[in-house]
Amino acid sequence: MNYIVFDLEWNQSPSGKVISNENGALPFEIIEIGAVKLDEELNKISSFDRLIRPEVYLKLHKAIEKMLPITMRDLQKGKSFTEAVYDFLQWCGEDVIFCTWGDMDLFQLQRNMNYFGVENRFPLPFLYLDLQSIFSETYLDGSKNAGLNEAVEILKVPRRNTFHRAIYDADYTAEIAKRMDRKLLENNFSIDTYKVPQKSSEEFRIRNSYIEQYVTKAFDSKEKATGYRELRSARCFICDRQMDRKIRWFCDNGKNYYAAFKCEKHGFITGKFRVKKSDDGKFFALRTMTRTDRSGYMAVQDKKEKERERINQKLESER
Repeated sequence: MNYIVFDLEWNQSPSGKVISNENGALPFEIIEIGAVKLDEELNKISSFDRLIRPEVYLKLHKAIEKMLPITMRDLQKGKSFTEAVYDFLQWCGEDVIFCTWGDMDLFQLQRNMNYFGVENRFPLPFLYLDLQSIFSETYLDGSKNAGLNEAVEILKVPRRNTFHRAIYDADYTAEIAKRMDRKLLENNFSIDTYKVPQKSSEEFRIRNSYIEQYVTKAFDSKEKATGYRELRSARCFICDRQMDRKIRWFCDNGKNYYAAFKCEKHGFITGKFRVKKSDDGKFFALRTMTRTDRSGYMAVQDKKEKERERINQKLESER
């Protein structure tokens, strides 16, 4: 088993108009794939770097042009996306774990594959390591997501190259992974949600002794997804016992839903879910249940109180 630590750079429409074809829309066109392959002991085996010749957006967006040390002339010498991604997947090989900085790269890789008609053979569920999330939970108490340059500074990774080149960012991310506790890389998988279950029998969960992630099937509307009975279940993910509903599900900002429960055997458990829209126009939910203590329960209680105050203030202003 090897780790594939990879990073993407992408361009977007300079005019703001998103291009579509029969396979769907392409808001972001990948222009570079960079990756580092590590063995089970996190030793570097090899690296991969491909510039990709644009086929959809033939001019760099101003923000992208300012940020990236790459010109359109450089990109015109690159391979097509189809050639580059086949090279990349062949280089990756079998029995690998993908590692990224954030949750966007795998999603955008698959979106580009779909747009250009490349067969998607990734499994369902597709588990990967979001090193940004793991780093933020470990070093920043999950209070915010660290930028790659911030993590490099905190862990004192030598700065040998600039940022915002895929191969350089992949190398920095690999160096961060090598400095983290190996147990974190074994027990903190995330679920990629580019492909989602289409029926109940395909729904999936991943769990350990303190957290569970659950992806629901797809629904025709956001309301149906939000009201799904299984999503709002109050059963303990560790022992499957019915829990006491201490705080019922509520939405605090129009996006995230929260709840708090207490299991007779495993104590306080908090829940969070968000309904998302897939590329095919369907709706699904990603729910996280976390074993916690009274402080975790009180954090959810505080969110509920703030939401109640916000609603009351809004009603007062409308009178």
